[in-house]
Order: sequence, then structure tokens, then C-alpha cells
Amino acid sequence: MAKRPQSASGSSRPSGRRRATGNQAYVPPFRGAHFRLLAVVLGVIMLGFVAMAYESITLAPLLMVSGYCVGIPVVLIWRGKFPRTGSAGDRESRRP
Repeated sequence: MAKRPQSASGSSRPSGRRRATGNQAYVPPFRGAHFRLLAVVLGVIMLGFVAMAYESITLAPLLMVSGYCVGIPVVLIWRGKFPRTGSAGDRESRRP
């Protein structure tokens, strides 16, 4: 039998992320609350562009910077109130 070549770390396993086991359901990273918050942030950014069209030199930058530098990172980082662990069977058994 031919041996598999080992990587530089000495492991014969390929590097990369581990796959989820078969009994765990996929949980999407974004839910409805994320999309609603993203809609609010995009609205703030659009208000910044509208304020820029009316030549507001203070309101437009404040709205746009708050949307781009605060709002979008909050949407990406925020975890929300839903559980991320457990199998689909566990979630089914918790329902009334």
C-alpha cells in the first residue's frame, strides 16, 4: 500500500473546517431580525444621501458615517436571541 504524503504539520488529514455531523441541522447565520435591522441601516444611509442632495454639510456625513461605520458592523456582529446549537430533534422537542 502506498502511504499518503503528510503535510508540513505532520497530519495526514486535510486542513480546513470540519463538517457538521449528520444529525445537526443547518442554522442560517442571518434571520428576519437581521434583515429588518439591515433595512433600517440602509434607510439611514439613504437619508444621508438625500440630505447630501439638499447640501446639508453636517447631517449628511453624520447619517452616512453612522450607517456605514456603526450600523452595518452591528448587523454583521449581532447574534440575536435565537439558539445556535443543538440538533433539529432538540429544537422539535422544545416546541409546545
